[in-house]
Amino acid sequence: MDLMIQFAENFTALFNEGGAIFIDLLGGLIPSIIVLMTFLNAITKIIGEKNITKLSIFLSKSKVLSYTVLPFVGWFFFTNPMAFTLGRFLPRRSRASYIDAVSTTNGSMLSLFPHVNPAEIFVWLGIASGVEKLGISIMPLAIRFLIAGYVLAFVRAMITEWIWVFLAKREGLPIDDDAIIVGEEVSA
Repeated sequence: MDLMIQFAENFTALFNEGGAIFIDLLGGLIPSIIVLMTFLNAITKIIGEKNITKLSIFLSKSKVLSYTVLPFVGWFFFTNPMAFTLGRFLPRRSRASYIDAVSTTNGSMLSLFPHVNPAEIFVWLGIASGVEKLGISIMPLAIRFLIAGYVLAFVRAMITEWIWVFLAKREGLPIDDDAIIVGEEVSA
């Protein structure tokens, strides 16, 4: 009986602690994320989605830019899940690699820009809270995480592209068709 009582108390304590953390977030991080999301939506509207699309087309001309800067632009301006759609500007051989790069950079982008995928911010918050408890600033960690994430994303994207081309050749699939840009419409 004592074991069941202890389990029930610990179970309830777990949710009480979760509630306390949630209240703490409501007083700090959540309003900041909402203001940041509003600000970035305003920037996107001011710059215009067409101009960001033109930038994306320009960035798609280089592999380094396609797998580093283009995912950054996607996450920063379009957030989840729209960041993935910028891959439509890439040649067929690069699309799977772009998806790999975008997926790989999600976590590292959250460290500095929590608006990119608020649903997953709690992973970073768990890491950051442990570092803050040690009395250490989280910014050096966040910057290193961002750099490491983008280096890893580029390496993974290049490997993914190599594998995709190998398999496409083996299966006789077309490899190098480009995205077709007609007027204001883009189709792949």
